Amino acid sequence: MSDCENINRLRSTADTAKLHCRLLFDILLEKGIRDIVLSPGSRNAPLLTAVACRDFRRHIVTDERRAAFMALGLAMASGRPTAVVCTSGTALLNYAPAVAEAMYQGIPLIVISADRPIEWIDQDDSQTIRQPGILSNIVKGSYDLPVENPSDPNMEWFVNRTVNEACNLALSDIKGPVHINVRINTPLSKTIEYIPSKPRIIESIDNLDLPAREYERLAAETSGRRVMVVAGFAAPSASLNRAIAKFSALPNVVLMTETLSNLHIKGNPYSVDTALSYLENLGDKELEKRLAPDIVVSVGGSLVSRKLKEFIRRNQPAQHWTLGDTIPSADCFKSLTHHIDVKPDKFFKGLNRYAARMNLKKASEFASDWCGLRDAAQKSHRLYLKKYSGWSEMTAFRRILESVPSEWNLFLSNGTTVRYAQLFTDRIPHASYGCRGVSGIDGTTATALGCAMAYPSTTLLITGDMSFAYDLGVMGVREVPERFKVIVISNEGGGIFRFIPSTRDIPLREELFCADPKIPIKTLAEAFGWKYYSASGCEEMDKALPSFMNCRAKALLEIKVDPQKSADILIGYMERNKRQ
Repeated sequence: MSDCENINRLRSTADTAKLHCRLLFDILLEKGIRDIVLSPGSRNAPLLTAVACRDFRRHIVTDERRAAFMALGLAMASGRPTAVVCTSGTALLNYAPAVAEAMYQGIPLIVISADRPIEWIDQDDSQTIRQPGILSNIVKGSYDLPVENPSDPNMEWFVNRTVNEACNLALSDIKGPVHINVRINTPLSKTIEYIPSKPRIIESIDNLDLPAREYERLAAETSGRRVMVVAGFAAPSASLNRAIAKFSALPNVVLMTETLSNLHIKGNPYSVDTALSYLENLGDKELEKRLAPDIVVSVGGSLVSRKLKEFIRRNQPAQHWTLGDTIPSADCFKSLTHHIDVKPDKFFKGLNRYAARMNLKKASEFASDWCGLRDAAQKSHRLYLKKYSGWSEMTAFRRILESVPSEWNLFLSNGTTVRYAQLFTDRIPHASYGCRGVSGIDGTTATALGCAMAYPSTTLLITGDMSFAYDLGVMGVREVPERFKVIVISNEGGGIFRFIPSTRDIPLREELFCADPKIPIKTLAEAFGWKYYSASGCEEMDKALPSFMNCRAKALLEIKVDPQKSADILIGYMERNKRQ
């Protein structure tokens, strides 16, 4: 057992004297929370003291922004809620980016902030701001616990009810973050002997199913119709994988998946951007009409692929059904007709009971038409890669993704990285993650580290140098496991701005957008005790990549590429069938 693991498990026998703090963490334990990320402070001393004597896995991170992203990653990869605790003042504001990501990914974070008594707000007391409701736009609910008052017979009941309600809200229906603000008066350091207790727990029952007649009615809607299932980012689910695989085997159904959808179905995905870029440049309106769906069923969160969104918006389906575990009433295709508040695996299991009985002849060529497009697109994909087999980002990504072992988790930063991953689907990792809720780049490494801490096998982060620059301090975190590996694409920052239409032709693009971070990656890696590898060509890549993959210590591989050449090759890829 490592030193950090030993420290993580040390238990104190001294509990805080603050009743509401004790009760808060007793309830969190009963609700199944085991990981808590703590940022030290004076006002939150009673909270940290309460955590220290209870059976939590503690992760101490001094920087609150980084702490929140690590908590996000822990919850993301473990599938369990994670708590994060800070002191009063601006500490709470540093949580906002990670909390927003949790909100739009549906990840349960229990955000706990210490605060002053209400009478000291706006009285020039240090480290004091108006904290209640400060995250209200990016959490499912905000709660405010008053200062401890043992003489009030209703206090314990109120705290118990409030914390139960907060946890139930975070874990019910569409999961997400909640904020519990805890007002604490002095003295802050007074302790009592820790005595285990069993607080009252209020259970929440949800995840109800549709009646059989509704499944029969919805299945009837698909009869003779072309159905497209669209999967955005989602956590891995064996149950959903099986149910969608069965439904998508019907001849009138196609399944459009992305790397982050974590749907591992043989014969799919269609490599969405590969197929749609090929279709787009064919200019065959008749073919596009045949490929247009009558019904779209969307599952998971937002899509990376702009091409898929534009395709559906351009070819408006008669119906669009969105399923329960997404942001309510997300109408990104401008065609929403049904918001079905049922878990996706339950929905497809119910639909499967009736869909196979329906008349499929009218739309039976829908799947075969898409298979034809996919095969033609993949052929042009291979020809293009063969033509441009020299050193570039595309070459590097192809070699990396072909080498990722199936038991590894993959974490993709936003911008260029996640888009390249959409083009290579030959090798499927155990699970793929990213911060696609709000698509920021500011907490990528910390979130990936949280994922690595929660997953017993290896987690590989692929990130750009600009994204990496935000989170350099994470490399020195005490709890970085040896099974965490990082690949940094050094392309002088902001690679995405060199190929997306909105910025690639701006005269001052490099000065205004790309902003080369110029970070000494090798020096930093070695200073923090990481094994460093680098590659700036195919031969170096062939030598460095196996050593990096097989390294049994925390390791970093820096990939150095010509940024403009790489951008030109990617632009050419999206227009490849015009040039072949």
